[in-house]
Amino acid sequence: MMYLYDAASFSVSYFKPLMSYNTLFYKFTTVLVMFVLSCDISMAQNLILDDKQDAQKRLTRQPVNIEITTHLGDQQVFVENDAISFFINIDKPAFVYVFYQDASGIVFQLMPGKAQLNHFLNPGFYIPFPAKKSSFQFVVSAPFGKEQLWIFASDQAELKLKTESNNQGLIRVNQTYSELESYINEISKLIFSKNKLSIYTKKAE
Repeated sequence: MMYLYDAASFSVSYFKPLMSYNTLFYKFTTVLVMFVLSCDISMAQNLILDDKQDAQKRLTRQPVNIEITTHLGDQQVFVENDAISFFINIDKPAFVYVFYQDASGIVFQLMPGKAQLNHFLNPGFYIPFPAKKSSFQFVVSAPFGKEQLWIFASDQAELKLKTESNNQGLIRVNQTYSELESYINEISKLIFSKNKLSIYTKKAE
C-alpha cells in the first residue's frame, strides 16, 4: 500500500509544537532573568540605603574635644615608684573611657574602674583622675618604657568588652587598640571622639 504525503505540510505540522515549546521556554527564561535582575537591584538599593544611613549617622554625631595630660604635663618621664595623676577635660557632656597600654603591650581599662567608677563627665574644667578622694593611685612599676593612654568619649554608658581582673585590681582588656576604636566607633550613635597620651617610664637608679 502506498500513501502520498506532502513533505512541506508534514514539516510544518511536526515543528509547530516544537516552536510552541521554544517560545514558552524563551518567555520563562526571560521572566527568570528579569526576576533575578530585580532581586539584585533591590539588594543593591538596600546596600546603598544602609550606606547612606550609616553616613548620615556619622554626619549627625557630635565631635567632642578631649584633652588629657599628667600632673607634670605631657611627654614626661616617670621613674619607678612615682605616683601619676592624670587630668581630663572635655567640652561636651559624655561618657568617658580610659584605656592604658603598658610597655609590654598589655591593655587595661582604667575608667570606669576602681580608681573612678563614675565615667560620665561634664565640661568646664580639668577633672583629676584618679579622683581626689579616691584611695587608689597609679604607681610606676616594671615593665618600663613607652606607655600609652587612650581616651574615648561616647554617648554609650556601657561597653561589652573581653575583660578579666588581675591581682592589682586592674581590668585587663583582651582587645587591641584598633579593635577597641572600631567597636566604640560603631556603637556610638550621637557622640564619638578619641585622643591619646604617651608617657615614658624607667627603672629607678
